[in-house]
Amino acid sequence: MPDEIRLSLVPAPEKLPPAGEDCFLYMVVSQNHAQHLMATGLPLNRRAPLMLTERAGIAAWLAKTAETTACDAHNMPVVLKLKRSLVAQALELEPDHTAEFATPCYLLSGN
Repeated sequence: MPDEIRLSLVPAPEKLPPAGEDCFLYMVVSQNHAQHLMATGLPLNRRAPLMLTERAGIAAWLAKTAETTACDAHNMPVVLKLKRSLVAQALELEPDHTAEFATPCYLLSGN
């Protein structure tokens, strides 16, 4: 549920310190998708899990998104954050993006 997870927009991700672990996990999504997730909450779907990353993975994820996505006003990438402790039991390590982004990435699968 949206009020349980408390997703929030990171207004200036470039100003976050790039290193260090904090109590949040992050995701890069389109502006439209961010609005949808903030209104409806995070879906837990084993077949289509959401990816989350540590703070150090944000820059790499934004760069990859810029390379692979055509951006218009509705498709601009934004960064959302959520408290790690609220989803910790539903996470599993995502090895491919962990290697690509050189920081831990996770799948929010619900198991």
